[in-house]
Amino acid sequence: MIQGFQQAIKNSWLLKGFLGVVMISFAIWGVGDAINPAVDPTVAIKVGQVEVGTDEIQRRFTAEVTQLKDALGPDFTDKDAVDLGVMDRIIKQASRAASLEMAAKDMQLDLPDKSLRRLVMDMPEFKDEVGNFSRIILNNVLLSNNLSEQSFIELLRGDFLRQNLLNPVAESSSSPETLIDILFQYRAEQRSAEIIYIPKSKFKLESSPDENMLREVYNTNLDQFKAPERRKVEAILVRASELVPINSITEEEINNFYNENISRYRTEPTRTVQQVVFNDEKQAYDAYSSISNADTLNQLEEKIDIPEIINLGTLSRNDVTGFDISSIFDSNNIGILPPVSSDFGWHLFEITDVSAGSIKALPVVKDEIIKFIQDDKALDEMYEATVFMEDQLAGGVSMAEISETPSYKLINLEFINRDGIDINGAKIDLPLDENRFLNLVFSSEQGIESQIIETEDYAFILKVTEIRPPAPKPYELVVDDLKKIWNNNEIVNEVNKKAISVIDKIGPSSDLFKITEKDELLEFANLGPVRRFGDSLMVNYIIPSQYVSTDLMNKLFNANIGEVVNAEVNDGHVIAKLKDIIKPDPFLFANTKIQIRNAVNSNIQNTILQNFTESILDDYDIFVNQEAINLLTPQ
Repeated sequence: MIQGFQQAIKNSWLLKGFLGVVMISFAIWGVGDAINPAVDPTVAIKVGQVEVGTDEIQRRFTAEVTQLKDALGPDFTDKDAVDLGVMDRIIKQASRAASLEMAAKDMQLDLPDKSLRRLVMDMPEFKDEVGNFSRIILNNVLLSNNLSEQSFIELLRGDFLRQNLLNPVAESSSSPETLIDILFQYRAEQRSAEIIYIPKSKFKLESSPDENMLREVYNTNLDQFKAPERRKVEAILVRASELVPINSITEEEINNFYNENISRYRTEPTRTVQQVVFNDEKQAYDAYSSISNADTLNQLEEKIDIPEIINLGTLSRNDVTGFDISSIFDSNNIGILPPVSSDFGWHLFEITDVSAGSIKALPVVKDEIIKFIQDDKALDEMYEATVFMEDQLAGGVSMAEISETPSYKLINLEFINRDGIDINGAKIDLPLDENRFLNLVFSSEQGIESQIIETEDYAFILKVTEIRPPAPKPYELVVDDLKKIWNNNEIVNEVNKKAISVIDKIGPSSDLFKITEKDELLEFANLGPVRRFGDSLMVNYIIPSQYVSTDLMNKLFNANIGEVVNAEVNDGHVIAKLKDIIKPDPFLFANTKIQIRNAVNSNIQNTILQNFTESILDDYDIFVNQEAINLLTPQ
């Protein structure tokens, strides 16, 4: 029974959320809001008996904002996330999940707390290096996700209910074998052909283009030679590290910081511990009374029958374990301690190693303290710097004049493009987020100071002083490129003329090899077996890429045996005479058929799940407490 439940939730979206992978999401939108003025203000969503608390919505929102900050930078805010629709999406997902959970409850698919807790203890994600369930690992995961144990159990139950509701629906679907056969025949069919390959590389031009020809190419390809928009910029940059020089930090400040934050440099005492947990007090004291001098739990296990020994690893006094560990730190001796009770039972702790802890001396951490003081002062100085810049600019002071102030650096950039390349082809090199800087450059109006961008490390303000709009590069600067285009076009024309002349020589009984024997511009080859996608099902057989193109494959797979087709390929032209049509063997290519079947089944299952979920949503009233949700995020 337990194994069946474990199998049902082993790919849980909740657990995968903890481990960085989301198993399943539903793409169904549209949730009707019911009105329930009597709802608890701590409830964000209510569907029947199923409630989603505001704390759970807040937890999900905070987690997503954290991920977005990692991806987009530390300046990304909660308001930005709201504007992007993150909260709306969370509400819709939670509403769908609550509806499915309520439907599962109505079908009596619930699971008792005891069984869910047993499942948690069996999960490999919460086991230590020797394979035992670790309360410490579980608590650390819960803490990092802002979850209590009961909240985790409730989320796990909801996930279990939804999967028990949806899995039978998904597993009952299958694709018609006739459809699989048709798709298999289409995707796995292969063809072979004799080809004449006419490579462009064998054609040499004897003539050169005159200016009129090149100007015609230039006018035909103006978009290809368009120079990007460029902007001339001036900016003021202030760096925090320059506002607070290291030599401005006094020894007194360093000593005061060290003494006031001594706990930061103290290594806490630790104990390395293992334990056994008994169900009742009598069992624990009976076992304790069996201990001889210097006995270990492993030796005790050899004497009497005791529960499984659990390795707790190395603990400090403030570690969260779910039970009281103060008695461990009341002892400085290695050995087994008297029984201690908790909600989990009666514990026999064995201390296997003791560390008294230590304090790092000031000289060891002095550089770290200086950096901390410097950073702390810089926060205030950066604020003052931005206020100073705003006041100066508002008073009509130019950026050049502001830059005369110590630590304020003037930056002049001569006509950079959106990639930060100047007119000389050099890439700008600035001690700031270049993408953010360039985005601001190309979103600012000419002649108007931008907003001040402030981070912990720097602040800057910029002004676009001149804009050069996109325009074609002058003809004189692209003559070499025009010659290459003209030469390529002429060679392609010559190749196509050659292909037409060769095709005219091919009859029903023509030998393509003999046609190529005395013509140095032609190459003979056998193509295939090849699929319509330009590859082959034959193991270790690679189709030369220069022989295939989408156009050629389309023509070849619409041809009859003996028919001649032709098409341009990447570096030339191919004339192909279809030699054989190879129908796929379902036994020889069984894996290919299995892949097709799995893909079709997956698509059918997703469609059925979507329709089933939509029908569930239609059956339940969903109350969304928008007033409570609005309090969770900036509006």
